[in-house]
Amino acid sequence: MQRLADAWTLGLIGRYGLRLYNEAFAERNTHFWTGGPQVHYQLLSNVILNLGYLYERGLADGRGNPTFDDDVSYRSYSISFGTDVRLTPVLSVSLIYLYQRKDFTSDLIGDTHNGRRDQSHQGIAELKYSITSCSNLILAVQRTQRTSTNALRDFNDTITSLGGQITF
Repeated sequence: MQRLADAWTLGLIGRYGLRLYNEAFAERNTHFWTGGPQVHYQLLSNVILNLGYLYERGLADGRGNPTFDDDVSYRSYSISFGTDVRLTPVLSVSLIYLYQRKDFTSDLIGDTHNGRRDQSHQGIAELKYSITSCSNLILAVQRTQRTSTNALRDFNDTITSLGGQITF
């Protein structure tokens, strides 16, 4: 994170990860990396507006192997915007909207991922309680609507979570 001016902060997000499946689907094991900017604007002393963009590239272990006909490699593009509101010195709420488009990159003729594009819309609400200056307790609700070029794969889900956050 880098402060650009009194009200503006710019951040850069980067991560690398692995998705591992059980042995029957090991060809789907995926290495991925993500990167992108995030901008924060301090609208009021207790209100911050956020805008972010992430690009992600995932490469499956079985990509390009016609024996499997199952290449889940992809490119993903995400845009998010939201607001953080401090209600009291220890209690805040975050409201976030996230749009994601995932383009599968399989070129295997018999693969159901060949030419597939998924789109997701997510709404997230988080209630944060500050235990200390660098630790939070978080109650969150996330609603996702996902569409796909394959109508049988469309879905909606709601996830409720209770978690913690530690900042170093």
